Amino acid sequence: MEPTHTVTPGSTHGAAHARHPAVRTGRLIAAGAGLAAVLAAVGVGTAALLTSTGPTASTLTSASLITVTPKMPISSRELNALIARSPDFGPLADPKRRAACLSALGYPSSVQVLGAQTLQVDGRPAVVLVLPGDQPDVIVGVTVAASCSSVSTGLIADTTVRRP
Repeated sequence: MEPTHTVTPGSTHGAAHARHPAVRTGRLIAAGAGLAAVLAAVGVGTAALLTSTGPTASTLTSASLITVTPKMPISSRELNALIARSPDFGPLADPKRRAACLSALGYPSSVQVLGAQTLQVDGRPAVVLVLPGDQPDVIVGVTVAASCSSVSTGLIADTTVRRP
């Protein structure tokens, strides 16, 4: 049988595929797209670093996580003076309710309250309680909403002061 084609010296047209496999068009396009994506990412990253203005400002989300206890509505002198007079517990006059409030604040329900006074804080009824501190020469002043209970203390302010 006769060959269907003949190869002549100097003619490599028919045998070129045997020496170098054909480059697949799909791979060439994918490689080009990948290279373009890498160059774009490097360009965007560099531009972002060059135009950076430094640290960013705090967002409302992080600011809402900060807890600030307001200033005690009475002075340390007035707190100490409450010890010398009979306590005015107001709505916390019921020992069970007062014990529940103290427990919710993290104090033993049996803690001795050294003094108390009712007052208004921002137009709302509140009670200042004077409690013993960790040391004999220290007292703790705690201001709570008049509705203080085991469910919600309504803590307004607290402070630790030295006895005179």
